[in-house]
Amino acid sequence: MNNNSDYSDRIQFIEALLFLENRPVNIKFISKLSGQSEEDIKNSITLLQNRLSSIESSLIITENGKGDYHLTISPLQYNKLFKYYDTRKKTRLSTQALETLAIIAYKQPITRVEIESIRGVQVAHIIKVLFENKLVRFMGKKDSPGKPMLYGTTANFLKYFGLLNIKDLPPISEFEKT
Repeated sequence: MNNNSDYSDRIQFIEALLFLENRPVNIKFISKLSGQSEEDIKNSITLLQNRLSSIESSLIITENGKGDYHLTISPLQYNKLFKYYDTRKKTRLSTQALETLAIIAYKQPITRVEIESIRGVQVAHIIKVLFENKLVRFMGKKDSPGKPMLYGTTANFLKYFGLLNIKDLPPISEFEKT
């Protein structure tokens, strides 16, 4: 196989992987799946970005500075289509649901009892609503008496708030100032 064919295969592999994942994917994960070095992956991503740009594709690859890459649509096309596809428009969350979701996002994995302790009210119904909207998920069971369920956020949560990674949440200290 010649060098051009190798690059073409790498680029197609990365493009297919990012498309199928439909979420930010870490370069280490791409490297592990492809068997290629991170440097080769970065070079292939650059070539893919250039190819998409050269054909004036509506698709772009974004990177969050932490080694996570996401195949998404250009801001111009998003602005034209968001009213049809923006999950924030489809999902209206109450203040209580947003407060509960914030606790889960910052404290995950966390149990219902721990959430209720922080909020001071029962949250079983709110967690059900968050599950129905695919914003939270089960993350296992806590190793404590009764083995309570642990909750965490989902890829839909990231999409809803326009985040590439949970680490992109603003620090809690920013909220304490306000």
